[in-house]
Amino acid sequence: MAASTGRVTGAHIWAFFFGIAFVVFLAMWYMQFREREEILAKQKTAEDQAATANNALRGRIEEIEALIGKIGHPFDVDQIGVGDPNNRTKVLGAMQDDIVKYGGDVAQATYSATILSLRNELDNVARKHDQIQDELEQQRQQYRMLQDQYNTKAAGFQTAANQANSSLQDFVRTYDEMLAKKDTEISQLRSNYSEVLLELEQQKEAFNLQLKAKDDELTKLNFVNTRIKEQLDQMQQISFERADGVITNVDNATKLVWLNIGSRDNLTKQITFSVYDKNNKGVGRSQEDIKAQIEVTRVWEDRAEARILKADLYRPITPGDVVYSPLWEAGRTFNFSFVGFIDLDGDGIYDRELLHDLVRANGAEIDNEVGDDGEWITQRGISTNTKFVVIGEIPDPSSTERDEDKETYEKIVQKRTELVNDARLQGTRVVSLNDFLAYIGFKPQRRLYIPGLADKEFTLKAGSQSTKVNETIGDRRSTGRVSDIFNTDRSSQTPSGARPQSPSGY
Repeated sequence: MAASTGRVTGAHIWAFFFGIAFVVFLAMWYMQFREREEILAKQKTAEDQAATANNALRGRIEEIEALIGKIGHPFDVDQIGVGDPNNRTKVLGAMQDDIVKYGGDVAQATYSATILSLRNELDNVARKHDQIQDELEQQRQQYRMLQDQYNTKAAGFQTAANQANSSLQDFVRTYDEMLAKKDTEISQLRSNYSEVLLELEQQKEAFNLQLKAKDDELTKLNFVNTRIKEQLDQMQQISFERADGVITNVDNATKLVWLNIGSRDNLTKQITFSVYDKNNKGVGRSQEDIKAQIEVTRVWEDRAEARILKADLYRPITPGDVVYSPLWEAGRTFNFSFVGFIDLDGDGIYDRELLHDLVRANGAEIDNEVGDDGEWITQRGISTNTKFVVIGEIPDPSSTERDEDKETYEKIVQKRTELVNDARLQGTRVVSLNDFLAYIGFKPQRRLYIPGLADKEFTLKAGSQSTKVNETIGDRRSTGRVSDIFNTDRSSQTPSGARPQSPSGY
């Protein structure tokens, strides 16, 4: 660092020469006022001093050139100077750039300090290198030791492998002999198997023919058995249902009856019953056995009051007559399955929600139900707790030209077949919707035909009137159908809840 502060630059040199020239000029000027001898003496002295300065300057330049050579940068002598540390074309800038570039993380403020740090770092790296070399040598020794152990074991394994190979060759020869023998036996067995297989195929074909004949015969027998059973059920009308209660008193004036069942039997209001004669041959057989329908209006602990909804004038209700509803039984909850269009009062409008309320009010449940779109609303399968499979109005897919309706009708028919088949397997009774409504004692609360509300044909009781006096009265019934002139857009005028027109006109 000291050498760098004593360095002579070009400006110093020029300043020095200027000073010498100025001294010479003074000497010459002074000699004009002195005597010639003094001027010559002084000139001699000045020349000696100039020679000494030139020698000194030449030494300084040589030292600077030697310093530049040590730095290692090819500076131009005319451009040498201390300069800005950030200017790499000058000595200080070049030295600072070397310190930063080559010193790295151990760079210091000066050349000597940076070189010392680099030396220390190099010594540390050398020590680590020596340490790694020592560890590597130890690893080599361990490797050579393991290599010797491996060679020993490999030699043993090779000996064992040679012995095993010799044994294997003996075994292969023996196995080849056995294999050749087995191949001969297999060929013989294959020949025998082909003969047996051919015989089995012939027997299988004959058996399939017999099985198909038996299946056809069984199908016919099942069909005949089903028809016979249906005919027998229609003739005998056997019912395993039992009455739910007995009528104890009748008041025809107020159209009220009293029952021997009450709240202790879980009886509630609005439950309807069908009434059977005391000498009935079995409740729940057919509609002809039903003589009246009643609805519970008041309930006490051991008795109940009911109003007569509908009665047969020729078969009046008498004490001792029994009541029955498939929806209700004391202490039990029954399940029912429904498929088809549900019209409870025959007005051409679907009453599915009313059916749900009716079943729910009687304490029963629906385990399977097919909606009007042919999809399952509820599907839990036919079980031993399913009392009836109720068949509503089943549409005919072949009687409609609309693809959407045909697909819907086919779904309903398919699901009806599934429910009926499952009911036969479970021994569950299949009844029509009309029989079901008669069994539960249901009576429509309103039967009013509104022209244009539904497309189903409806016969008006008033009928037509005669136009002349003493005119022969013909058939006065009227279908109640409205001319299509007044139905410009039937699809947009159909109210919510009304079902589409059945292809059969029902």
